[in-house]
Formats: sequence, structure tokens, C-alpha cells
Amino acid sequence: MMLQQPQEPWTIIFNLIFYVFLFISIFYGQKIQYWQYSKKVESSLVKIKEKRQETKDRVKTKIIELRKRIEDHKPPAERDGSKAKLSAKELDTFLDEFMQFFMIQPESMDPAGIVGKLDQLIDVRENRWDDTVQELVPGIDETWASNLENLIEAALAVDSVYRIVRHFYVQGKKTKSLIFVMQIAMQIKIIEQMVDAYAKASKAFYHGQPIGDALGPQVAATLVRDLVAGGVEPEDICKETILQEVKYNGRTLHVIRAKGPGGTVGKPGQAIKLQVEKLGGKVNRIIMIDAAMKLEGEASGSIVEGVGAAIGGIGVEKFKIEDSSTTASIPIDAIICKQNLVDAITTMRKSISNSVKKIVERIKIAIDKRTKEGDVIILAGIGNTIGIGI
Repeated sequence: MMLQQPQEPWTIIFNLIFYVFLFISIFYGQKIQYWQYSKKVESSLVKIKEKRQETKDRVKTKIIELRKRIEDHKPPAERDGSKAKLSAKELDTFLDEFMQFFMIQPESMDPAGIVGKLDQLIDVRENRWDDTVQELVPGIDETWASNLENLIEAALAVDSVYRIVRHFYVQGKKTKSLIFVMQIAMQIKIIEQMVDAYAKASKAFYHGQPIGDALGPQVAATLVRDLVAGGVEPEDICKETILQEVKYNGRTLHVIRAKGPGGTVGKPGQAIKLQVEKLGGKVNRIIMIDAAMKLEGEASGSIVEGVGAAIGGIGVEKFKIEDSSTTASIPIDAIICKQNLVDAITTMRKSISNSVKKIVERIKIAIDKRTKEGDVIILAGIGNTIGIGI
């Protein structure tokens, strides 16, 4: 009969520690997890709150700066210093209320006519925003009115994200629910990147600098200037959207883009629809240029071609393009420049700017290959025209 060897003291201590940890994980595991996730979300919430205040302060600074600039340009007899001095408290109150402005989507249970309802709602919303900007800065010019709207939109986006994250955090603390906190904690790094992108975007809007999403209008402007020295006088075709007509190798190009240099995307869908109707449907091809989201690992600024209406947004403008092109049997070519969210809404990167001339050359090749002399082509540069002139 063999006698069992006595255990070493360190082995006994290790076993005791193991059983203590096992006991804690069984009975307190979820509480520990809740505490870890809660601290993670709380830490991120502080960062997001700082970004929220940063973008909000940027809006206030720009409003005060624009008011002062307008006041200084008035004749001395017309100046009223009180109008230029809007207190920070007044602005805070106004912006806190306006940043929760919302638009209720129309009922979609019966889809017939929903595009018209959305179109009308968007127009009403845009009019409200225009009125608000005029109220904030009386006498503001069209360019800076658009830029200020973009700046407020960026601040509103950060504010919305902050309130959603705070909702899940507070709800989790109230209920002590691991699920509430976990579902936001699992995505918090992506959310932080999104907030950081909108905060950087506010800097571009503050200074009126071109952003990555301005690629489409910049391509359109570059093509027109490339074909006609000094450019072509634009024609207003619909709200904040212009048309320029140029010739290329015996073809007629109707170039459509948002007006600029203020930050607006215009109504390219409405413009294309109106131009197709004006030409009696006698359009041989539509070519669209836009920025598009890239996948991780893909190069920012890379160019790809395809077919279909290359345009984002809520879907109203895309519907108008597809409806008019289908009715008149017009093929649509799409050329896109790949970007991520940060690239699209912040100051245009060099890799994206360098792709402009390459896309212009691709457009020429596409026209030469897929059309013939005498054809009529609509070319639409889709995107935000902030910082992009005629």
C-alpha cells in the first residue's frame, strides 16, 4: 500500500485561489462583466460629450463671427451692435432645442406615392433650416448660409450619438442590465470613430473647405473647364442645382451638379428628370460620378465603374433618376471613388483629389466607347459642393 505524498504548500494555495475565482465567477461573474462594460461606456461617453461640446462651441463661434462680419460691412448709420452680440447663453438655449429637430417619416404601409410624400417633407425641412439660419445670422449670404447649415448638421449628428449612447448607459445603470450596457459597449469603438469623423467634418464646414464627398462636383467642374477654357456660364435648373452645356468629340454634354461653393448637394435627381423631359427623352446615356463607401483594406481614392444611379441619401433623388431613365430607356453608367466615412465628410485628402483628373479621363473614354457623334449625354457630378466653385 502506497502512502499519498503530502501536497506542497504552494499547490494548496493555488487550489484555494482557483476555487475562490471559480466561486466569484459563478456568483458574481455577470456583475463583474457589467462593471467592466459600464466603465468602458462611461469612459467613452465622457469623450463623446467633449466632442459634442467642441462642435457646439464651433457653431457658436461661427455664428458670432458671421454676425460681426455682416455688421462691420454695414454703413455706420445702419449698424446696431446689439444684433451682432448674441450671448452665449442665448445661443446655447437655441442650439440645445434646435439640435433635437426631427423629421417623421411618412407612413409606408401603402407604398404608393411615398416618394412624393418624402419629397414634400424634405422641402419643408430644408425651408425650416433656411429660416433658422437666417434667424441666427440675419443677412447671411447664400454660400455661408449653406456652410452654416452643414456645420449645424455635424454638431447635430454628434449630439444625437451622444444622447443615444447616454440612453443605453443610463438605462443599463437603472436596470443593472448587462445586456443594455453590453450592446453599446460592443460597438463603442466604431461609435467613437464616427463621432470623431463628424467633429473633424465640423472643422471643414467651419472653414468652408472641400470635403471628400465634393468629388463628384469637382469632377464635373474640372471636365467643363478642361473642355472649354474659362468654363461655361451655368444655368439654374432647380433649387441649388446648375446645368452647363459643353461639346466633346461631336457629342453634347449636359453637365449637372450642385451650385456651390456653399455646402449643398442640390437636387440632381430633379434636375436630371427635368432635363430628360426638356429633351423629350432624347438622351443617349447618363453618366454619374459620386463618392462611395470603401471596404476596410481597400485604397482610399480608388476608382471603379458600374451601372445604375450612383447617389446616396434618403432615396427620393435616386427614384427620380431611375424613373425618368427607365421611362425613356436611357442607360446609366456609374463611376465612383471609394472613401470611408472620415474621408467623405472631412477635408479632401490628396489621394481623393488626385483621382479627379483620372475620373475625367475615364469619362472621356466611356463617352468615346459607348456613344457616337451626335449623341446627347447627361453627366451628373453628385456630392456636396462646399468649397467647389463654378
